[in-house]
Amino acid sequence: MKTIEQKRMNRRMTRKGQLQMTETIAILFIFFVLLLFGVVFYFRYQKIAFQEKQEELLAARAMESTLKALFMPELICSRGEAEPEDNCFDVLKLNATQKTMQQYLDEYYFEIFSYATIEVQETYPENQTWILYDKPKPEFTRKEPTFFVVTLRDELAGINQPEYGFGYVSVTVYS
Repeated sequence: MKTIEQKRMNRRMTRKGQLQMTETIAILFIFFVLLLFGVVFYFRYQKIAFQEKQEELLAARAMESTLKALFMPELICSRGEAEPEDNCFDVLKLNATQKTMQQYLDEYYFEIFSYATIEVQETYPENQTWILYDKPKPEFTRKEPTFFVVTLRDELAGINQPEYGFGYVSVTVYS
């Protein structure tokens, strides 16, 4: 038989072991709660960073499409082998290009502009609109419009000289 002293010692050891086990479980619980908060914070941060990156890429694509539209040989003002005029669209070319781009929308121009809408709006002297390219993305979530001011040259309107007007190019890309 065990002595009374040994029984007391065993109880103390058991209580001490139980206390240490409870402390260990509490520390592990706190550790896992902190770990869970860290994981939740990390994934929320990644989600926001991903959305910001998507917006940045959409804006870059919008600017790239605008630059492609501004420097299309089908539209720019030129005379023979002379340097083309900066930021100038030829109205005769606009009329012809509007039909051509619609005709070859999927075969050629979709590879250049993807899902976008390109519109030229004349603001002076008349109010005329040319929709050059119109291919919106089905069920798009975002769209990013960009605008650029251009000169519109009409060879047929002036007498012995072309007549110039003003307008802007609107390029809207879809995501």
